[in-house]
Amino acid sequence: MTIKTIGDSRIISHNPKIMIKSWIFDPPYNIGFKYNSKVNDSLSLSDYSSLIQESVVNMFNHTDEGHMFMINYPEQTARLLPIIESTGWVLHQWLSWVYPSNVGHSKKRFTRGSRVITWFIKGEPEYDIRATIQPFKNPNDKRIKERIANGQKGVAHYDWWEINMRKNVSKGYAGWANQLPLELVERIILTSTKEGEYVGDLMAGSGTTLEACNKLNRLCWLNDIDERALPIWEGIQ
Repeated sequence: MTIKTIGDSRIISHNPKIMIKSWIFDPPYNIGFKYNSKVNDSLSLSDYSSLIQESVVNMFNHTDEGHMFMINYPEQTARLLPIIESTGWVLHQWLSWVYPSNVGHSKKRFTRGSRVITWFIKGEPEYDIRATIQPFKNPNDKRIKERIANGQKGVAHYDWWEINMRKNVSKGYAGWANQLPLELVERIILTSTKEGEYVGDLMAGSGTTLEACNKLNRLCWLNDIDERALPIWEGIQ
């Protein structure tokens, strides 16, 4: 079952009997980006903080025990962390999403090539950090050979995830700005949910969360403030 709503992420609601096990939270980064949508990416610090705070409170209230994964730039994440923790969400781990980039070069700063994924939890939810694994880096090591012989195929991912961005020439690109790569969303969902559980995304935009849920047999609640997202979601199988 997929729930599709259009509304403000701070106040939108649905059937109160349905609780979300894991949230994908990819808000605007408030850097003045010109979205082709109703998103205002040039809020004051106070208004931006309120947007994030009220949105995560709404997610908290739609969760019994569960997870929230927020994707943002490191600077914004550092500012927002105490605000989010004040709402009841508990920081479980700080992850880095690293991606190659040929744009964004600056004379004053190192080239942007990463974002932060902050993993928060409510209560003591189950999760599996080995739901997806990476191959051993040193398969010729004696100890690793023993593990391979015993059937172990790899190890949990490091706390930095190297995953290419979903560019406008990538398969599955929906024409939505800052569309998350499918691999990243799948890894989050596999880590934090089981088949048949609900995944939520209150700023769902391009519908990558729905694409991943359909593939992985998860239920999904999608929301966005822009009604132009609806036909995109309807086209996702």
